[in-house]
Amino acid sequence: MKKHAIPFALIVLFFIAPAAGTPTDYSPGLIPRDSILTRITWNVIEAPNVAFSLWFSGTEKWLALPGSQIAFNITGVNGDLEGQLELGNATLTANNTAIAKDLTLGVWGLTPWHPGLVVRIGDSNLESLNQTAFAAAERVAGNYLNGTMVSSFETIESNGIQYDCIVFEYEQDSTGFGEPQMTNLAYDTETGVLVKANTSYSFGIPYTLILELEGIHIPSVDPIFLWVGVATAGVVLIVVAVLKSRR
Repeated sequence: MKKHAIPFALIVLFFIAPAAGTPTDYSPGLIPRDSILTRITWNVIEAPNVAFSLWFSGTEKWLALPGSQIAFNITGVNGDLEGQLELGNATLTANNTAIAKDLTLGVWGLTPWHPGLVVRIGDSNLESLNQTAFAAAERVAGNYLNGTMVSSFETIESNGIQYDCIVFEYEQDSTGFGEPQMTNLAYDTETGVLVKANTSYSFGIPYTLILELEGIHIPSVDPIFLWVGVATAGVVLIVVAVLKSRR
């Protein structure tokens, strides 16, 4: 009887555990379960006062007013994080990298760095993110986005909540035309979510986007399923105890 105890417990736990899907390096709490989507919202502090095209994540133009919110409803992971973006007058389905390109949440250097709205977590991923950020700004031949990149770990407050963040501050070298890109991005190291963004440039038309995280909204588990899970776990413990006593 002993050899049946652990398999039985694993079978029961399989049914009561949340559907994890394929493991990713994104925060598990952000990944959809049973069609329940995580919604992340940011307050728009400042945005362009003219419509900008969505070259990579859509075919339309977007215009968001200061004081409004943008939202990202995560639908899954297909190499990159995917979801539905609500951006002012535009609603579109796109992946995180395309959004980063369109909103200038990164540096498109000779080595592209497009962290966007959410980054992968864990020490190795954050180290890789950091290395790529510096490579994107490196002063090498052919890199038109060369400049100064600084990174640090800081506690950042947004909407009354403090987050332990990895912070990137980038300033492009003078281009001789327009205004060089300046981009500051802060990511929560626990969830990988963008906490604050301040990015700007001008190639004839000024562009400034300032965002602050409003909240990460993960739908709660139905209390009925929670109690069923607790009850089932209790049964598992009793069965295992009984089987052990018969050894």
